[in-house]
Amino acid sequence: MATSIFVRSPYIVSKTATVSDVVKAELYLYNNPASLPGTPTYTLSKVIPSSIADTAYFDVSPYCREYISFQKFTSASVETAAGNSEYVNLRVILYVNEVQELTTDYVAFDGFGYYEQGYNPSLGDTSGITDSHVFLDEATYYVQETGNGGGIYYHNVSGSLTQAVYNNTDAISLNNGVNFVPYVHPSHIGVTNQVDIYEAGAPVRTYYFVPICEPKYSPIVCDFINQYGVWQQIIFFKASQSNFEATGTEYHFMSENINYDIYENRRQVFNRNAIKSITCNTGFVPESYKDVMKAMLLSEKVMLNDEPVKLRTQSVLLQEHINEKLINYRVEFEYSHNQLNYVI
Repeated sequence: MATSIFVRSPYIVSKTATVSDVVKAELYLYNNPASLPGTPTYTLSKVIPSSIADTAYFDVSPYCREYISFQKFTSASVETAAGNSEYVNLRVILYVNEVQELTTDYVAFDGFGYYEQGYNPSLGDTSGITDSHVFLDEATYYVQETGNGGGIYYHNVSGSLTQAVYNNTDAISLNNGVNFVPYVHPSHIGVTNQVDIYEAGAPVRTYYFVPICEPKYSPIVCDFINQYGVWQQIIFFKASQSNFEATGTEYHFMSENINYDIYENRRQVFNRNAIKSITCNTGFVPESYKDVMKAMLLSEKVMLNDEPVKLRTQSVLLQEHINEKLINYRVEFEYSHNQLNYVI
């Protein structure tokens, strides 16, 4: 049984031994769950220096992150497997003086724990209700009136997660592995979807996905990698403003002779290019969106309408209804490529 871990935070494996013992860790990393390597990808070792420091610690996170990458999120109306590159399988074999002591299997996600969660943060949402391997915080989310929206990702280790039930009527079975189910069931598009995730016959997560009619503005779909290391989707429903900023390097040219050409540029600009940015508004959202904003600002992968962007906004006020009756988040993004094609 593989344990899910988050590797944007340090993840430590350890082994206690006696003075002068050599502790070795063999790391086997592989994206395809059916392709365990025949030889270790990395081998780490440490010598126990004293009886006071008798434990060897190994941080496996940097090695795992080399094998995780993301392209873009593609919505689906049925249970869908996550891309193999979006997580990595890890087997750690620990030895003491070349004698095998322990073998542990993990599935590593490019997520993180908050400082308050401490050493080797566990699974479950940030409220710590359970370790049910569902990678979306319980809350109310706003979605578009059409389509199935984003995905509720989960890691079903041993089949304990059984089904996602929509509005107490339609169910999608949850298979083993790393998969996702849609926010909105294809039979319930355009109405609020209450989604209950069942584990061992009982609901362990409940989500509400509320459709929003936006007749005036063009909604902007934002997909980002959340704190669990999987895709999460939110919609910016209200007004957006685009900005086009040109750049270049200016030089002052001397004339070739005293009788200069008055029509020739003296101050010329080279390497012209431009950066496009956009400012988006969520519209009025529930108070729980403050956790969404935190996760998005900490994300290293953000897409707007399937285009890669980076955040210009570095600070947001985490609003609460006791202070703000109507909560709106305004966020500025910069497209992560120059407008002029310079790629060679």
